[in-house]
Amino acid sequence: NFLIFFSDLTRTIFGGDRIKRLSSKVKFILDKEFLKKNKKICIIDFGCGSMEIAKEIQNKKYIKKIIGLDVYKNNFKNKKLTYKQYKKLSNLATFKADAILIIDVLHHMGTDDAYKTLKELSKISNILIIKDHFEYGFFSRHFLRFVDFYANYAYGVTIPSKYFSVNSWEKTVKKSGLREVYAERGFQQHDGLFSIILNKKYHFFSLLKKK
Repeated sequence: NFLIFFSDLTRTIFGGDRIKRLSSKVKFILDKEFLKKNKKICIIDFGCGSMEIAKEIQNKKYIKKIIGLDVYKNNFKNKKLTYKQYKKLSNLATFKADAILIIDVLHHMGTDDAYKTLKELSKISNILIIKDHFEYGFFSRHFLRFVDFYANYAYGVTIPSKYFSVNSWEKTVKKSGLREVYAERGFQQHDGLFSIILNKKYHFFSLLKKK
């Protein structure tokens, strides 16, 4: 697909490849939670796409398997990675995991109901690792929408109408009934030109656990 090729090429040239930095931060959080527990864990990568982050973190010795969940058809599978298609959140009741990754997914599902998604996912894991975006008003919202369109138009992903603000995210966490035990407001996702255009104030990480 030429559109995907063009998108990937421009990201590589101008520092827009986000996978390396995202994977590094996910590894950091997972290490803090599981490295010293002498336990093999199962991770769910919710809204995984092509499982690029899962591929980067799979070699951690304490990771037994990673299950990628998304709404699109995909047959990806290897020793540690498995892909499962789902249609609605209620389909996930049979899954169990030690941690769930939710990387740049919630805003595509709708920020107003994100707390419902978090509640449902917390039924199958006690630990949720979230990466998402902050907006700061009208202009930043539409700037993020443009960036989302650029990043996702080739893949057919829904472009959100709005994003979290710092305040709305805090309300989402409260309504979910979970507690935030780690937060990084201002995560540097990109290198090069992309780090200037889409700077760290637009990105955050959050680690949620059951109370």
